[in-house]
Amino acid sequence: MITVESALEIIKLHFPLHDLGTRESRADRDYPPFNRVMMDGIAVSYDSYQKGERSFMIEGICAAGEPVKSLKSGCLEVMTGAPLPVGGDLVIQYEHLKIENKVATIIVDAPRNRFDSVHLEGSDCKKGDLVLKKNLPLNGPHVGILSSMGESFVPHSPKVMIISTGDELVEKDPLPHQIRRSNVYALKTSLELFGYQNIAQTHLDDDPILVADHYYKHADDFDLLIYSGGVSKGKFDYLPSVWADMGVKKYFHEVSQRPGKPLWFGVDEKRKTTVIGLPGNPVSSLVCLHRYFLPNRKIQVKLTKDITFKKPLTYFVPVKIEFMGAEIHATPLEMKNSGEFTALSGSDGFIELPKDLDQFKTGEIYPYFSWRPF
Repeated sequence: MITVESALEIIKLHFPLHDLGTRESRADRDYPPFNRVMMDGIAVSYDSYQKGERSFMIEGICAAGEPVKSLKSGCLEVMTGAPLPVGGDLVIQYEHLKIENKVATIIVDAPRNRFDSVHLEGSDCKKGDLVLKKNLPLNGPHVGILSSMGESFVPHSPKVMIISTGDELVEKDPLPHQIRRSNVYALKTSLELFGYQNIAQTHLDDDPILVADHYYKHADDFDLLIYSGGVSKGKFDYLPSVWADMGVKKYFHEVSQRPGKPLWFGVDEKRKTTVIGLPGNPVSSLVCLHRYFLPNRKIQVKLTKDITFKKPLTYFVPVKIEFMGAEIHATPLEMKNSGEFTALSGSDGFIELPKDLDQFKTGEIYPYFSWRPF
């Protein structure tokens, strides 16, 4: 078995679909591209104001979206978003003015400086400046920035298929020896929350011929195939051998962790398809997806209860978090085994406890991973 850290390094090298965020973007011109008026009012010469002038003949009006105008000796009315007139370098808001007979008179005395209420050309960034780094988690402001730079943004949405496996799984009306399919829906929702949009799903029984035929027909059509179940040591866990027959290169199988030990990862170089084999137990499946394959931020949290775990494995523990001022407290939830799906109902995510310790004390700090973007 490899360690969690080694598995993460391998995935980082061979999993090209991690980039669901921004691409690098540089300013296509100065921003703002002109001296932009920030308040409705009048534009005047600061030097005239400094000399004591307080009444100004109105020469015209400058609206947002109009070409820049020139100021002669009085003032120009200016609207928010308009280019600052040439010759004007001070904006005085309407609330500080009295306007009569096309004369604007300042009636509120206040400290004023050159370029007050003006968003100066190039003050945000200069042409060629880096404005968005690559791979930032995508959000509304990022899309707005790209749009302002004249770049259309189409979110990177790799084609994904989630495949649940197992003869015991049925869609509805289970017999006493059967259970309802649930992993595929939990995995799909998790992927969608973290930015994946193009997701298909299906189910396969434990039949190697059926599994191989499905892979042969669909691998070319998807960037990522995520299988749930069929990767452990059971006599009906055919997936690893089928993938080998199909030409998928295995990078690792089994990680020294609990839950999620049977995790499998490989790449079909010929078809350019990434293959992920998640354990079939619901908790294991979700923990592995979130820890390794989603762009999840690692947050530091403080443990609120002691935990003892005497096995040389990295231990993932579901927790409930609570914000306490500047700290985030994590309360571990009891879980009998990795199949106890209902134990996750009160959890917000999970913490990661290192394999080289077996006692974890209240007040200690550990990394936390959320079930949804944090």
